[in-house]
Amino acid sequence: MNKNRRSNTTLLITALILLALAGGLWFFLSASRHPAKAPSSAEPVVAVAVQLQDVPVYIDALGTVTPTRSVTVITQVDGILASVEFNEGQQVHKGQVIARIDDRTLKAQLAQARGVLAHDQALLDNARRDLARYRELIKAGSVSQQTLDTQVSTVQQQAGTVAADQGSVQNLEVQLSYCTITSPVEGVAGLRLVDPGNYVSSSSTTGIVVITQMEPANVVFAVPEDDLGTISQAVARGPVPVLAYDRNKHDLLATGSLLALDNQVNTSTGTINVKARFDGAGRRLFPNQFVNARLKADTLAQVPVVPTRAIQHGSQGDFVFVVAGSKASLRHIKAGPASGDVTAILDSGLKAGEQVITEGADKLDDGSAVKVVAQ
Repeated sequence: MNKNRRSNTTLLITALILLALAGGLWFFLSASRHPAKAPSSAEPVVAVAVQLQDVPVYIDALGTVTPTRSVTVITQVDGILASVEFNEGQQVHKGQVIARIDDRTLKAQLAQARGVLAHDQALLDNARRDLARYRELIKAGSVSQQTLDTQVSTVQQQAGTVAADQGSVQNLEVQLSYCTITSPVEGVAGLRLVDPGNYVSSSSTTGIVVITQMEPANVVFAVPEDDLGTISQAVARGPVPVLAYDRNKHDLLATGSLLALDNQVNTSTGTINVKARFDGAGRRLFPNQFVNARLKADTLAQVPVVPTRAIQHGSQGDFVFVVAGSKASLRHIKAGPASGDVTAILDSGLKAGEQVITEGADKLDDGSAVKVVAQ
């Protein structure tokens, strides 16, 4: 009896030990599958305060520099090009001698025409003296009326001949003046297109040289037709500034103003040409050079601005993370024009003084714990 009771006690103790071992094993395995979560730590971020400032609104376009005037100097008389009196690339003034044509033939023709004029002028003077005498003689009845009328016609005929001779002399004088070719504009002479000794003709389209007026320079660029209203409003307010940057949009080449709008929209591109004038640009704007034009259409006065790098882009639009205490708050915004490294905020999504996160936002969600480590 005692022996059976002792055996049952041993079995019960063994079962309890096995049950305790099984419970410990289950707890160990469960703990290894689901490790305890460590308390969450705040993400370090960099924040910048929202500021208010004026933001210019620009319309950007690729433009081409066009000269104010570009003239191909062509001879107006045929002949041998005797000399070229300019250096390639030289700044020339209006009226400055550019080239000379051999004028010996024209000088001889002019001398001959002047001789004919002198001869016919003498005949006219003599005819007028005879007419004066006939008018005195007819009073005494010494000459007939027919003789007087004939003399009047002779005088008129000689006067017409003298007028024609004078026209010939004047024409040859003009032709002779064309032998000295002068610059019609103030500008820069290009490369010489013909050398001295060649026969040049007024019918040639090549010319002797192309002279380009560099000052002031013009830039022509195309803007979308949707911007016409904005530009018209800017013109109504006063002069519209236009900036010309180099091809890389890095260096400012010149500052000018809007000169004119074209009178029609290009239906194939949906754009309209705009011309801007730049005074004092010097050689920084060269004809046919490509530049980046920036037309200042408006200025947003005292609007909130944030660093452009703080703006995130999502499926529901642009947003930023704002520091709210020790957490990040996701705030949807409407981004406007950029000026330098900052972007204007057009809606009331941000207020001046609020802290927006510029670095570390890629690891955040709405409500994430943050710690501002730099501003």
